[in-house]
Amino acid sequence: METGRLKLIPYKKEDLEEYHILMSSAPVWTYSTHRPHNQLSQSELKLANTIADYEKYGVGFQALYEKENNVFIGEAGILSLNQEANRCVLGYNLLPCFWGQGYATEIIKELTDDAFDNLKVERIEALVQKHNLASCRVLEKSRFKLEGVLRNFSKNQEVYLDVCYYGMISSDRLE
Repeated sequence: METGRLKLIPYKKEDLEEYHILMSSAPVWTYSTHRPHNQLSQSELKLANTIADYEKYGVGFQALYEKENNVFIGEAGILSLNQEANRCVLGYNLLPCFWGQGYATEIIKELTDDAFDNLKVERIEALVQKHNLASCRVLEKSRFKLEGVLRNFSKNQEVYLDVCYYGMISSDRLE
């Protein structure tokens, strides 16, 4: 998958070094239940599982590159697909030095188009921690609607967190 500035490709084992930089970057995981990795072996195991799941299910995080310089900037993807309910969930994580440049909005719009046009889903969902205002804004700019706040939905280091539940249905694209 490609956009004007980005390319999204399935992870490979050779991506471990870049993947570990993402997985160990504390700012990336500020609004997540994921704890940054301290050991390369943690990232190696998670990457192997990510690759295996993508090969088995055809969905999951993929490596996101800035095309012009072929630089790894993070990950994005369709994280789950429920064919019975005809819906999917999108997600993304970018390295901090690439925040605020429109990359997240660009890849979310492309993933949204792909999900509606190729997967033929009726509904797309995304969940964002309530205090992650930048990610909330990405989804809102991408025409997702805030459908509710899930109180105490997740837990990070003994603290319960509220999560914003965003959705888009196929007819929202026409608005």
